[in-house]
Amino acid sequence: MSHHIYHTRGIILASNAVGESNRFYKIFTEELGLIGGSAQSVREGKSKLRYTLQDYSIVNVDLVRGKEVWRIVSAGAHRSLDTIKSDPTRLKLFASYCALLSRLLQGEGRDQELFDDIISVIDFLEKETIPKELTLSFESLSTFRVLAHLGYVDPEGYRDFFIRDVYAVGILKDFEKIRSKVLHKISEALSASHL
Repeated sequence: MSHHIYHTRGIILASNAVGESNRFYKIFTEELGLIGGSAQSVREGKSKLRYTLQDYSIVNVDLVRGKEVWRIVSAGAHRSLDTIKSDPTRLKLFASYCALLSRLLQGEGRDQELFDDIISVIDFLEKETIPKELTLSFESLSTFRVLAHLGYVDPEGYRDFFIRDVYAVGILKDFEKIRSKVLHKISEALSASHL
């Protein structure tokens, strides 16, 4: 019996070792939303997928639906995130953002708008240097946008921060002026989510 192979682009949010040589991945995919997928023997030195399936990477992945989890049958790098991965500040910001997504996203289901927003975050972190005094604004704004997208906070009154190309140093400076007010909403939403 042949299985349908799903081809999609995805962002690896997290992974953990399973058994001696396997690995389980949380991947937010463009076509399927959040999926849990396993890769067999990926931790072995001879594995072709070993260097492609890295946390905080954008990959083109081929998946087959298993009984309980997806199986990753092949993958290729979609885009290298060398700038993010080689800069400790950028990497810390992106890892924190991926951890938030991993915590809040539930179940499968295509969500192109959120996927595009994640790509906007990646583009910004790859191209711009965030001044140290604005890193908290970046974290707060990206968190606020995810929470609003998932329905945990009402973006009413903050529409300027929900435009398509919001990630820019100038907008972070504007957001810094209201950050303390928004932090209260973020804290309430995270508490109410029970996640």
